[in-house]
Amino acid sequence: MTVKIDRLSLRLPQGFESRAKEISKKVGAGLNRQSWNGELNLSCLRLPPISVSRGEGDSAIAQKVVCAIMQEIEGRRN
Repeated sequence: MTVKIDRLSLRLPQGFESRAKEISKKVGAGLNRQSWNGELNLSCLRLPPISVSRGEGDSAIAQKVVCAIMQEIEGRRN
């Protein structure tokens, strides 16, 4: 299945501004590594708040976002 994301908006805590671009790239890369079966068209996908701390690396934060996206997609398929 092909995944196309036209726009990804992340709201990060204050102080994360300089990390936003790298986190977004890592989210895209993480989604690209997922197995996608079937077809699903979504015009919008909103995630619940995800808890992050300043000590977490960009990869760990991105992985949390990817997991939340995958859970939301799976929930929409069922």
